[in-house]
Amino acid sequence: MLSTRPEGERDPLVARLRELGYRVHAVPTLALEPLDFSAPDLATFDWVVVTSGMGARVLLERVRPPRGPRWAAVGPRTAAELSRHGVVPLAVPEGRRGVAIAEEIARVQGQLAGVRVLLARADAAAPDLPAALRQAGAVVEELAVYHTLEGPPTSRSALRAALADPDLAVVVFASGSAVRGLVRLAPGARRPAAVSIGPSTTAVARAEGFTVVAEAPRADVDGLVEAVRAALEPPILS
Repeated sequence: MLSTRPEGERDPLVARLRELGYRVHAVPTLALEPLDFSAPDLATFDWVVVTSGMGARVLLERVRPPRGPRWAAVGPRTAAELSRHGVVPLAVPEGRRGVAIAEEIARVQGQLAGVRVLLARADAAAPDLPAALRQAGAVVEELAVYHTLEGPPTSRSALRAALADPDLAVVVFASGSAVRGLVRLAPGARRPAAVSIGPSTTAVARAEGFTVVAEAPRADVDGLVEAVRAALEPPILS
């Protein structure tokens, strides 16, 4: 199979799948690059929301977390990154859809009317999360802390080799950016069956011509492993 997540060979998903007996090509089809940004005054916000481990790490390498604001982290890996910097998130939604994240914050907060929210994430992230927060009455400030490069040129040759593998059965996507990155690097290549991390990624994969055979029940490594096993049980060494 082919894992397209940005961590490549360092990805815990790749290690888990290999432990289960799968042969995995680890080829990032996107790269995450920190951006330069003006450090915000976090104390002026009621909530700080980070949607990835990269976003949490880049923000907290630049800004010391003050007392006061509550934190929301999308998924356990993002929450773990916050914990490494001494921050305990009060809202940890598993789903990546904007509405689900806004609902989880509202569940903890009670209501969002007039609540000031800092949203730190990628520069080209989907607009559904800030839209959902604003619709609930929150005052949202968006801060781009890293850039998602779709289709890093350094992955082109390894990707071509992976797609040429006659035993390749499945490609794993954890974001729409990973799907677009693969298509950009190998526009004329075949489209293997796909395993997706969630509904928005599934929609992008299908729009790009992939058949999604399984979708993770949770947006984390465990969810992706479960989806892969559902798609390929018993293990297919590919």
